[in-house]
Amino acid sequence: MKTYYNIYVNDDFWRVFDTEHEAKKYLYEFQKTHHVKTEIIVTGGKKSNVGR
Repeated sequence: MKTYYNIYVNDDFWRVFDTEHEAKKYLYEFQKTHHVKTEIIVTGGKKSNVGR
């Protein structure tokens, strides 16, 4: 089973990445210009499965 790193902004799904490094890099740049609640949620399964 593949692992995906999903970024949620204000509790809504935003983007999905294949690696933790890509997700953290994007999140770091995103947080420079947006002051909102963000989190990375790790899921397994198909890429279209982005639910918690």
